[in-house]
Amino acid sequence: MTAPTKATRQDMYERDLDRCAACGRTDRLTHQHRRAVGMGGSKTPPSITDSLTLCFECNWRAEHDLQTFALIYGWKVRRWVQDPSAVPVFYAHSIGWARLTDGGAALPIHADEAAEMMREVYGEEWDEWREQVGAVAPVRR
Repeated sequence: MTAPTKATRQDMYERDLDRCAACGRTDRLTHQHRRAVGMGGSKTPPSITDSLTLCFECNWRAEHDLQTFALIYGWKVRRWVQDPSAVPVFYAHSIGWARLTDGGAALPIHADEAAEMMREVYGEEWDEWREQVGAVAPVRR
């Protein structure tokens, strides 16, 4: 799997305030590929919108026992999603949603807008995931 460029990694940590998006930790931070790159990886380094700061533990769990939560909160993105910036991210440390931009920003958005974006990408599947795991996502209907 191709690692992010040094500049992308640095911009990602800066954008994410040097905190894990999932739990807010500030140590043992790693780069999370939001979209799976598959066996053998990709020759293209991930973009800033395809990159997210997670601590070592949350990164491992997003790949294993918390995959559905990772999809619900935008920490992971389905491989078939063409534009990862279409999937917002929930930042635990700020208790809020953000839309990631190609320019490296995380623009805060309202929970209702995040829900709309998620449903545009995943349709009813997003709501089904939330019901399946009993997620208490800060989203109103």
